[in-house]
Amino acid sequence: MVRKQIAILLTCILIAGMLIGCAHQQTTESGPSEVPSPTIVRTEAPAETDSVTEAPVTDPAETDAPETDVPETDPTETGAPETDTQEPGKTPAASGDAGSNPAPESSEEERNAFYDSFWELDRDETEAWLAEHPRILSKGYKGILVDESGLGQDGLDIHTKQGHQVLAIDAANGILIVRAYLNRSRAVLVIAQNPSRLRLCAAAGIGSYGEQIGSICSRNGGVLAMTGSGFDDPNGRGNGGSVYGMCVCGGRTYGSSLTSDWFRMELLSSNRFIITRAGTALNASTTDAMEFQPALLIGGATQGSPSTWTDNQPRAGIGQNSRGEILMCAVEGRYADSPGCSVTLLGPLMQQYGGVTAMSTDGGTTAMVWYRGKPIIRCSNPRTPNGRYLPNAWVY
Repeated sequence: MVRKQIAILLTCILIAGMLIGCAHQQTTESGPSEVPSPTIVRTEAPAETDSVTEAPVTDPAETDAPETDVPETDPTETGAPETDTQEPGKTPAASGDAGSNPAPESSEEERNAFYDSFWELDRDETEAWLAEHPRILSKGYKGILVDESGLGQDGLDIHTKQGHQVLAIDAANGILIVRAYLNRSRAVLVIAQNPSRLRLCAAAGIGSYGEQIGSICSRNGGVLAMTGSGFDDPNGRGNGGSVYGMCVCGGRTYGSSLTSDWFRMELLSSNRFIITRAGTALNASTTDAMEFQPALLIGGATQGSPSTWTDNQPRAGIGQNSRGEILMCAVEGRYADSPGCSVTLLGPLMQQYGGVTAMSTDGGTTAMVWYRGKPIIRCSNPRTPNGRYLPNAWVY
């Protein structure tokens, strides 16, 4: 019995020793690095964790900062020369007008069309002036717009073939404005190329009160206007509402016709002016008309000198040349440096620009030409620089 117990004890001791040896061997081979630290949290996808914790990458196109390395504009659209592709022997564009806004190349056809329309211009002089001011051609010949017609402005260094200084060229609207002198008095002559754009426009309160020319022009969408009919003006205090004689504005008739010693200028649906005697029946195709005197040109010929309207006063007249272009003329008066003139001097001036039909419009303090939001002659009354209140105005 004792022997059996001793054998069992020895067997237990042997098994325990074997187990301790195995455990020691396992600890030596695996090392302590395999034991997880309780303060470290292992992630299952380290790559995704990096993308969350790092700053997000922003698309350069969505940033506020400009992309300085890549210009947004095509270099051919800028005024700067393309030095990388410059041909040998070429020099960069000069600074100033030519370099900052070079004139585009215009075809000879476009250039010729411009001078066919503005036939009055001295071509050589105009071309030399445009070469000195290339920005004027930034939109080509069709886009030329230069305006020095305002009061106090000096005009352009260009003249017409007739020898008059050019004040404005407006290619889009077909308008040329020149300065002339009649009896030492300043005059403007406007040539408007498209007669279909002309209307005699009534004041908003015609019959009751008048309206200034600038307001009539603006309200009717015009770029150019001049005075039309006279009006009843007792003691010089009329309000412009009561038209003198008869007028037709867009087919609507106002007032009553004068006697046959007055004249009537009628604009037909064919865009042609005719002059008839007041008191006669209107032409069936008349769209606009006014009565006044005297007639200045009929069939291209000046009319006999009237017994009145010959003293030095502010004058105005409207007509048409053989090309159908509208001619508007006004003369400053009652100033020491511009006393005015006889109405008979307007016809010969219009003749120089091909005038065939013309009649005087209301003169004196009402004589006015309005262009691009401003008067281009001085009203004879400095207290009313925008002119008097009128019953109507010719609007282009």
